[in-house]
Amino acid sequence: MEIDLIAGHLSCGPLLVFFSFIYIIYQPKEVNSLYGYRTKRSMKNQNVWLTANKISAKYMFQASVCTTIFQALVIFLGNNDSNYLLYSFSFLIIALGISIWMTELKLNQLFDKEGNSLKK
Repeated sequence: MEIDLIAGHLSCGPLLVFFSFIYIIYQPKEVNSLYGYRTKRSMKNQNVWLTANKISAKYMFQASVCTTIFQALVIFLGNNDSNYLLYSFSFLIIALGISIWMTELKLNQLFDKEGNSLKK
């Protein structure tokens, strides 16, 4: 496999694994518009914010690990086709989209539309 394709693969999955691991360790404590899982629902109140960031960090880490595994398989199988780099980036985007969707589903189970806890 060409070195530029390997570098492309290493810039996608493994780099996101690193950043998602940092996100798991250093989650934002206060609601802000710069860093964290920022949706209208997640920014309703502090409780929703902390829960949403905890859940999304877990899903983001899982998506990035799956992408890294896919990329490792491509590298070790020695496929020189540059389309596989496009496939891995597409895989990552889809996996991250699914992680956002799953985070919102989980928030729907835990909070109402106003951010109040559904668990009594």
